[in-house]
Amino acid sequence: MAKFLLLCYLFAAALTSSLTEAGDENRVYSPCSDSTVAIGDGFTFGIAFAARDSFFGTTNNRSVPPVQYSPCDHRRLSLNGNSELAVFRPKVDEITLLTINTSSGSSSFRPDASKSHMVAFAGAKYAARSVPIMVADSNHIVTSFTLVLEFKKGRLENLFWKKDGCSKCSGDAKFVCLNKEECAIKSQNCKNQGGQVDCSLGIQLAFSGTDKHYTAMNSWYEVANLQQYSLYGLYSNLKDSISNPFKNFF
Repeated sequence: MAKFLLLCYLFAAALTSSLTEAGDENRVYSPCSDSTVAIGDGFTFGIAFAARDSFFGTTNNRSVPPVQYSPCDHRRLSLNGNSELAVFRPKVDEITLLTINTSSGSSSFRPDASKSHMVAFAGAKYAARSVPIMVADSNHIVTSFTLVLEFKKGRLENLFWKKDGCSKCSGDAKFVCLNKEECAIKSQNCKNQGGQVDCSLGIQLAFSGTDKHYTAMNSWYEVANLQQYSLYGLYSNLKDSISNPFKNFF
């Protein structure tokens, strides 16, 4: 846990050493600290990758369900093992696409069975965390996600993953539908395993609720109106259109 918190604080130090963007009045840069934000502020949160059971405490009473701790909680000691951490600072109430590179030779992150799930989190006293969502198993990887951050009076209350089913990948031979709710790619088709597909993770981010001035956040409704379209798909198409004409030069 000490290693995990150290990473959070090192990241926070790196952020505070740079100039804050105009309009960003949030001076809290660690995902393991509390903050109250307004629309336009930066907001720091983390995503932890580990085996699903790593996010839960153990209990000797089988009738009592295990407790899911925040990755910032000092009791979540098992995350010291085989886990990864990503930290982001999007602008509040802006539709944002977060990407995690898993395909280039310089990327050390490889989602697999030992880091099969991810949990989004932020806060300390008012800690919020999402339920664990599957990223990969021994044969597949899910590359596109939608994460909604829900605020009340500017304080984060909840993070939840929005699942849209498999309609957006229906008919595409590169994908398989897992559990009738997740579009996944066979791992053998990914570039980091010798295939041709860029299996980098894309997380479409949106906000809901109210900021500290009681102003309603609208980006979630804008994302919902996109329906089967996703920023990740648009990003992938744009990236290909830019890079493909020049690929023979490199």
